[in-house]
Amino acid sequence: MPAGAVPADTLLTVKDVSVRYPIRRGFFQRVVGHVGAVDGVSFDLKRGETFALVGESGCGKSTLGRAILRIEDLAAGSITSAKETRSFRERARQAQVVFQDPLGSLDPRWTVGSLVAEGIDVHRLARGPERDAMVRTLLSQVELPASAVHKFPHELSGGQQQRVAIARALAMRPELIVLDEATSALDVSVQAQILNLLKDLQVEYGLTYLFVSHDLTVVGQFADRVAVMYLGRIMEMGRASDVLTAPQHPYTRALLASSLKVDAEARIETIPLLTGDVPSLRNPPSGCRFRGRCPVVQPGCASLDFRMTTSGGRQIAACLAHGNS
Repeated sequence: MPAGAVPADTLLTVKDVSVRYPIRRGFFQRVVGHVGAVDGVSFDLKRGETFALVGESGCGKSTLGRAILRIEDLAAGSITSAKETRSFRERARQAQVVFQDPLGSLDPRWTVGSLVAEGIDVHRLARGPERDAMVRTLLSQVELPASAVHKFPHELSGGQQQRVAIARALAMRPELIVLDEATSALDVSVQAQILNLLKDLQVEYGLTYLFVSHDLTVVGQFADRVAVMYLGRIMEMGRASDVLTAPQHPYTRALLASSLKVDAEARIETIPLLTGDVPSLRNPPSGCRFRGRCPVVQPGCASLDFRMTTSGGRQIAACLAHGNS
């Protein structure tokens, strides 16, 4: 395979991606520093899989998802697809997003029909009766009645609003959909319905999902692979069934210990509760960023570079004590 080429089964390759935000102060708002929300993250996204990004609030998972969509500019690194070497963002219809708050992402002045048809109109995918038929088909695919086409977002339930958001994303016939906490605002029964719908659509259209979530129980049921993030870096990555039942990194173990068990058969050893505060992203620790709160920290943790490369499908952790540095 030529240098820099992307394997055929890989939809896109994220390599050494960093996202930084400037810190401005003073009357003239001069830049006095930067916050590294994402720092040197790399992984491959396989076609047809669900790849989950998990971690505490502020770990950079949503920022990374937005960077893949190029809603956020990259400070460093690259995101390329298998079909071409230029930026993934240059193919605007290739990736779509479903946000956490469906009502906030839907224009309240537009009807459901107009919302779903917006992308169709912008990209001139269909016109007239063909356009209207396409909208009705999309609503049917997300299990909404034809009568919903004339309703406004506020007239729908939360689950129905999210179905509209999914229909809008499907209208572009994307290869990738970023699901940014797409089910976290829904109650459990509706959440299950939406997840089942997403699975069915994935099979029907061969979709690839980047699933951003803090809910490890949902991730265990929905994702094929998972990457655990802390302070802008990936701490552990591998198959969801492996990472969530036999975690190698102390941070992953702490996340699991503080949440409901993903698998009733899993037995995660009890570990000490984490102490200390999350470090500042402006001045993160050297080496492993988790070392200041880690119960098994070692002297070498402060000096080694723990930036993780792609895992090739196997479970790896950026840890001297439990994983592979």
